[in-house]
Amino acid sequence: MKRFIVFFYVVFVCVNLNGQQFTDVTSTKGIESVITMPDLFGSGVSIADFDKDGDLDFFVGTEFGLTNQLYQNNGSGTFQNVASTLGITSTYRNRASLWFDYNGDGLLDLALLGDCLGIDSSCTNRVELFLYQQTSSGSFIEITDSDLDFGDRYNILNVADPVVGGIAAGDINNDGWLDLLITTWGRMFEGAKMSLFLNDGDGTFSDITVSSNLGENARSRYQPLFHDFNDDGNIDIYINIDFTENEFWLNNGDNTFQEIGASISANNAFNEMGMAVGDYDNDGDFDLYSTNISRVEDGVLRHNIFLKNNWVETNTLGFTEISNNTGISVGNSGWDWGTTFFDANNDGFVDLATTNGWGQNWSADQSRLWLNLDGILFNDISASANFDDTWDATTLLAFDMDRDGDLDLLQSMKENGNENNLVRLYQSNYSTTINSNNYLVVKPRMNGNNHFAIGAVVKITYDSGTTGMRLITAGTSFYGQEPAEAFFGLADNLIVDEVRIEWPDNTVTVVDDIAANQVVTITNDNVLSQEEPIIEKVLIYPNPTKDILNIETNFELKEVEIFNVLGQKVLMDFNNKKVNVSSLISGTYFLKINDTSDSVTQTIRFIKR
Repeated sequence: MKRFIVFFYVVFVCVNLNGQQFTDVTSTKGIESVITMPDLFGSGVSIADFDKDGDLDFFVGTEFGLTNQLYQNNGSGTFQNVASTLGITSTYRNRASLWFDYNGDGLLDLALLGDCLGIDSSCTNRVELFLYQQTSSGSFIEITDSDLDFGDRYNILNVADPVVGGIAAGDINNDGWLDLLITTWGRMFEGAKMSLFLNDGDGTFSDITVSSNLGENARSRYQPLFHDFNDDGNIDIYINIDFTENEFWLNNGDNTFQEIGASISANNAFNEMGMAVGDYDNDGDFDLYSTNISRVEDGVLRHNIFLKNNWVETNTLGFTEISNNTGISVGNSGWDWGTTFFDANNDGFVDLATTNGWGQNWSADQSRLWLNLDGILFNDISASANFDDTWDATTLLAFDMDRDGDLDLLQSMKENGNENNLVRLYQSNYSTTINSNNYLVVKPRMNGNNHFAIGAVVKITYDSGTTGMRLITAGTSFYGQEPAEAFFGLADNLIVDEVRIEWPDNTVTVVDDIAANQVVTITNDNVLSQEEPIIEKVLIYPNPTKDILNIETNFELKEVEIFNVLGQKVLMDFNNKKVNVSSLISGTYFLKINDTSDSVTQTIRFIKR
């Protein structure tokens, strides 16, 4: 039987690729040549539709003395640098950038983060943050009174030579405003501290690094990630760390965190750098992948880390490391940096790619692309897919730059001889191959301050039960950011039975029967522009609850349905505003309310103790 399965998947790979390849189209897309950073770290890229025209743009950082670059998409996948034209004039070295709506006006603003690595002591504050606010005209102005100030945390007297580690945004206290986390890297045995800024909602931030418990220890931290891993309504933090153990910070719900990495097997201690998050096996929870420097050191094989999430299987927070398991084999691949999960062949399973290289005293090694076979096996198709370059690079991100229904790749570059390219664009030809699969792009958008729904989880169901899920993030890969939208491959299916959006404010929107091969925007109050009424005054209490869940609403209820995190109906009640949930096991559930006229529904999340 094992021989048969292996043979079947080898045949599947050959048939399913249909000649799919990536082509380096950098020279034809309007990308300007510019001197790149000559050091180990390079700079990153952040992708977003900053001008809200439907096409994806990107920002890339530059070295000291050069204007950073903002590439505006003209609608066909070619780009124009508009940074200076729109007022982004900083010439400070920029490692990482982040698009986020800091002031809740529905426009994307831009944070720039840089450091003074290699500069003499005349640069006293070794890490600097700049904030550019987008105006209603589409231009940007620098904001200098936001209180995004590190004080003396990265002063040369306090830390030798810190380097930007990463940046991410998320709403840590569920007040609707996006908070900001900045990590830094320091040399072995020295490290540097991270910084957490709470958004005050008035255009300013408060530094709560110390009070949140995140500021205790200096580490060589790289990319952070926000996500509510234990589904308690509060987003947690996972951080890649060089030299020492990775950190998993559990959100206590009161603006403080506790580090629990060791207790959930998320504390690997190699040289983790880049990070990707995705549900590789479509089981309903998010798995994690971290890049490394593959080598044998002191008799130990150091390798990339692939953490399978056990949440759905066990209803307990915990991970299993599977990178070198039989059939997976995504651990040993060189000196890796940026990474991404993305569906390269639109079959409904996210594939995995990394970008590699360090030109100093390290043999050239190639970028990698592993095809995911039904959530069971990964197969290295780097060579056949023409994504096997040996450039020295930093970030790797996936996005559909020309809206043709397949995902392209964007790679930020370090110094590569005489090659003065800040980025390289790899265009996928998948949508033009024979019998290419279908797709759906979902853009979740919210009323209120977190308009771009950072932290939302988008889930789909199609083909009578096949599922998929994507996380809307602000900060991923390595110095990177992918757009605030969810791209799904659908295999040969033409209809998505259900799109379910679990919003950051712990409410849910469900939309049925969406046609494939389009980009749809779903809001949290107006589903696909169909003006359906919603229940305006609903209160459920106590939440969490042990037995009775009380519902307060001025509508006459017809029925109440309760679903688990997999979307399975586990309880139903009729004409009753006191629902007995004592028979349910502990965990997170969703309460769906229907009124007597079948015209009003609403879904609310609650926790059963």
